[in-house]
Amino acid sequence: MGNPWKKAESVADLGTLMADWLEGRLGGWTPDYLDDRPDEETTHLIPVLAACNRAGFVTTNSQPGQPPVRGYDGRTWRQRAWVVGWIADGALLNKVRTAAKRAGMTAIAHGPSSRGGNWIPLTDADGEIQMAAGDYLGHRRVINSEWSGIGRHATNELRHATYLELIDPVWGRDDRLWPALANAIR
Repeated sequence: MGNPWKKAESVADLGTLMADWLEGRLGGWTPDYLDDRPDEETTHLIPVLAACNRAGFVTTNSQPGQPPVRGYDGRTWRQRAWVVGWIADGALLNKVRTAAKRAGMTAIAHGPSSRGGNWIPLTDADGEIQMAAGDYLGHRRVINSEWSGIGRHATNELRHATYLELIDPVWGRDDRLWPALANAIR
């Protein structure tokens, strides 16, 4: 079968492959996710993430909101609901951003010439930031690090797409971002 990612001709193809990976129909390596399957904490998000990918919002990372909980290391961990990915379709981008803003989410869109930004903490342990979003290294660097091994045509389309981050500003809340996304892609 070879590398299906290498055969991707468009961002839409990448979305179909990512949805198949999320749902367990495509095994092995996948861009950006650091495992061969989604983390267990993401299981309840798979239906909406797969639908987003098939609609053209190609997600490359996400996490559910998690209220403060004592972790494996004895520290108190918490996280914000968050998703990041690529959208090549301007109409879809507008729908997703509008739905997210109506739901009270923070939407950060990076275009092909974007650089920089401000860090927004996503996960912390006893107040120490463990993961953050918002800062951006630029399309070329992100595409090279997240999407090496995909088809040339899909890479070219990504260069003109928007890199979108959606963040729930409320720590631990997990019931606003995902329904907003589901409504936007209908």
